[in-house]
Amino acid sequence: MAIRYPKNPHFNKLQMRTPDYKTWQEGCAHDPSLLEREGVYYAYSTDTFGAPSGYQIRRSEDLLHWEYVGSAFDMEDTATRYKYGRGDLQPAYDWCKTAASEVGYGVCARTDGTMAFWAPHCVRGTDGKFWLYFCLTGYFGGSKSCIGLAKSDRPDGGFRFEGLILRSPAGWRTPNCIDPQFFSAEGRSFLVYGSFGLGIYLIELDPATGLRKDGLTYTEFVRGHCTFAQYYGTPIARGSLEGGVIHYHAGVDVLENGKWVKKNYYYFMCSYGSLSSAYNIRCGRSERPEGPYTDVNGNPLVCSTDLGTGNKLLGSFRREGEPDFFCPGHNDMFTTSGGVNLISYHCRTNYFIERGLSRSANSHFLYLGQYAFNSDGWLVMNSNRYAGEELQDVSAEELLNITAGKFEAVRFLQGYKTVNARRVDLHADGTVSGGYTGTWQTYGSRYISVTIDGEEYLGVVMPAWHEGQGAAGLTVTALGRTSGMALHLDSTFHI
Repeated sequence: MAIRYPKNPHFNKLQMRTPDYKTWQEGCAHDPSLLEREGVYYAYSTDTFGAPSGYQIRRSEDLLHWEYVGSAFDMEDTATRYKYGRGDLQPAYDWCKTAASEVGYGVCARTDGTMAFWAPHCVRGTDGKFWLYFCLTGYFGGSKSCIGLAKSDRPDGGFRFEGLILRSPAGWRTPNCIDPQFFSAEGRSFLVYGSFGLGIYLIELDPATGLRKDGLTYTEFVRGHCTFAQYYGTPIARGSLEGGVIHYHAGVDVLENGKWVKKNYYYFMCSYGSLSSAYNIRCGRSERPEGPYTDVNGNPLVCSTDLGTGNKLLGSFRREGEPDFFCPGHNDMFTTSGGVNLISYHCRTNYFIERGLSRSANSHFLYLGQYAFNSDGWLVMNSNRYAGEELQDVSAEELLNITAGKFEAVRFLQGYKTVNARRVDLHADGTVSGGYTGTWQTYGSRYISVTIDGEEYLGVVMPAWHEGQGAAGLTVTALGRTSGMALHLDSTFHI
């Protein structure tokens, strides 16, 4: 059967922020998470300056093009409603409100009632309602934060406060209670959360209500009626990281001793390092929701400043003749009703700076990438934007015939500087030449092994749309068995 390639998705052109937030499309979408309802997709993202406060909601019918549809919370006349106690988010505001005199800058919950919400996650609850996990913080770079739950009968707005789940005080003595992500598997429900400081934690939720299963409150914690571990939960990653998300996959194909077996894994992803210079996406896995989550070397995920353990799937890079992918991160993991596994994430670019149109790369664009699993059962991620491609069988002969063996290679290392693509050639005799040298072979239905500088990368071959070339082709996404660093090969031959 001939390989099926994605058609030209006609992606919207990247644009700078404009005064009219309704025209932003994929732009200004910070920390995006996804939801599907009846074949329509919704993306929820952090409050962005210039749009109404209370979370942006975007809508798409094809996962390729997005339009603004509204705000999760009705935040009109914010100061009056929240300063004087008439807003249903009052408990969250009261906990986080901060005077400018306390910190001097970056206040997110102001004494005049203004609030800026961060990193939402919305799911369809067991009660049929839409559950929005929200977080609010007092000021940028601080830990005076809280996580709560709001519900609505619709996915596009009208959310009403249900209750607070977690609180953290200023001073970094606790996890920073932001960046909530819900997940459920095997009859249990959980919330993964946390940002920098003490790292990322996990608590169990009541699947019937979406609130804490144990019902504990912050008041009980400060009065000593429960322990730190009971209130804040299980630590699953440490250090300068944030944006945790966990997704369960049953029946992952793994090649062990020459035989394919089925394995069940919880996959954990998060973002490492400085938001504006070093952000990159890392991954680990576990056989239990509580962990431990480890990388290819069996190490727990730890980030020290900007570097650390964990499989690095995506960082800053540039292909020839294309705008760069800069500081990608804060992702969601999402499986469509049709079984397509996707990662949504925000990505910056220096494109506008390089053309003298902007002084900063502060615009965050909503990108999606398809993911799969290599023959060791590790998650590998397509570095090209999702264009509707399908996973399918690809043989070595097809790989060579379609691409003429010519690829651009992006090979990530532990550092965080932008990786520039190198041209390589894959030859019929199983050798690799050009910018990198080594060997390669395919096996199974779509699996591939590429060895460079003594490091074996195991991955998957899949169709892709190469945006810079304006053509469909093939891509290889692989992971180093020892380094845990990703290798991406993109065909440069126009089919």
